[in-house]
Amino acid sequence: MSLEFFGPPRTDRLFACTPFTAAARRANVRGAWANWGDMALPEFFSSIAAETAAIRNAAMLEDKSPLAKIHIHGPDAARFINRLIPRDVTQIAINHAYYTPWCDDLGKVIVEGMLLRLSEADFIVTAGLMNRWLSKQRDGLDVDFEDVTDRFGILALQGPNALPILQEATRQDWSDLQFSRGRRAEFSSIPVQVWRTGFTGVKGYELWVPPEAGNDVWEALVSTPTGASIEPCGHASQDVVRVEAGMVLPAIDYARAGPDSVQAHSYGLVDGAYHASPYEINLGRFVNFNKSDFVGRTSLLAESQAGGIGRRIWAMRVDWRQLVSSYLERDEMPIVDEKVRRIPPMELLSEGDVNGFATSIGWSSNLKEIVGFAHLPARLGPHDAVFLRWDESEHPIDVPVSLSRLPFVRPSRK
Repeated sequence: MSLEFFGPPRTDRLFACTPFTAAARRANVRGAWANWGDMALPEFFSSIAAETAAIRNAAMLEDKSPLAKIHIHGPDAARFINRLIPRDVTQIAINHAYYTPWCDDLGKVIVEGMLLRLSEADFIVTAGLMNRWLSKQRDGLDVDFEDVTDRFGILALQGPNALPILQEATRQDWSDLQFSRGRRAEFSSIPVQVWRTGFTGVKGYELWVPPEAGNDVWEALVSTPTGASIEPCGHASQDVVRVEAGMVLPAIDYARAGPDSVQAHSYGLVDGAYHASPYEINLGRFVNFNKSDFVGRTSLLAESQAGGIGRRIWAMRVDWRQLVSSYLERDEMPIVDEKVRRIPPMELLSEGDVNGFATSIGWSSNLKEIVGFAHLPARLGPHDAVFLRWDESEHPIDVPVSLSRLPFVRPSRK
């Protein structure tokens, strides 16, 4: 398809707006802002509880424009990508999206994210930037890649009411668009690429919008009859729902491998002890040993044939009532933040020792629980006694946790 939704490269890189900043500023009654890279986003519009409830029960809009986007293109683009990822690119049709990890030679994850095919020779990767890694792997192939993060906007429309809102705004039937597929649309003659995908664990869409048209597309959605149910969603709220959906993040839930790791993040996990294979962060189902050779295949195959992985990630629920009781016994105010704690990890104890770590810990108002990801040796699981060392006070509290398979919320693909 045409890349006409691309805008020109941005020349300034400081305190940047997104295509939806003007609309978000009008809706942000709390005036709370956060940064994602060099772009500013509302941290929340009304409250985290209200916004996450709307995602599950009505509809939300969230600006995801700062998500790093790499355009990989050229006659050898498909061949180039196919030898870098453990999924089979030959199976990706035009207007089709794959979720995939990208691994180094040792089978450790560099980034994970969506790979979207726009034409035979045009792909977009929505994951962390990895220019050094891609340059190292080019090996004479006729392929180019560039950072297009600021060349178009991404607006997430998620929730049970997402489909009727999209249909009302475009006057098109979208009921036949399958999960992970994309199609063109027009909002009052504005070309938009619509993808049936998302990060929330509920039905939704992502709209790729030309930079100059962000405000018009936002208004077209909220002005529909069903659009009255939309709750704009901030950065903090989407962090909660991505945990509920079991979505890991580089530098937050694992340390990025590869030569771009330090340059990609100014904070977060960078120590090699936090490197992870796809199996260790619940992405093993995306490793296909039936395809031709790919980077990391030998290491991943050896890991698979060894009969087990070194570490496993679990859905973790914290016994918050006991946590609160422990605070009260000390005559202290309980400290539980609504926002997801991103760094540093908290220690996990079992068998009398520190045996793992927990990441992305926060309160889910939908589940009425403190949830997070537990990273433990493969020998440990739901039937073992595991404790989280809660260090949000002067004297840490060891609180019991329960473990189960991810995700907390099962995604709907109907």
